[in-house]
Amino acid sequence: MSCNTVTFKRGSTFATNCTYTPGASGPANLLATTVSSTIKDAGGSEYDLTVTVAIDGLSFTANYSGDTSTWALGMAKWDIKFDYASGVFLTETLRINVIESVTA
Repeated sequence: MSCNTVTFKRGSTFATNCTYTPGASGPANLLATTVSSTIKDAGGSEYDLTVTVAIDGLSFTANYSGDTSTWALGMAKWDIKFDYASGVFLTETLRINVIESVTA
C-alpha cells in the first residue's frame, strides 16, 4: 500500500472499501485473519473502525459509525493491522487531511 494523503471533510461519513491482494508470505485470503483499523486525529483522539471482511476473504470494508463532526482539523493518521497465524502485518501509515465543512 502506498502512502497517500487524502482529504476528508469532518461531519461526513468515513467509510472505505479495500481489496486484499495475497502476497508470497501472507495468507491466501483474510478469512482466518483478524483485521483492525484505527484513525488518530490531529488532536490525538483515536477512532476505531468497524472492519467487515467479505465472504471470499479478498476484500473488506472499514468504516466509522460515530459522529466525525468533532474530529480535530489537520493531519490525521490511519493504518490497518492484519493479525494471522504466522504473524502480524501493519500497513504504511496513511495521512488524512481533516478539513472543515463549509455548508452547515
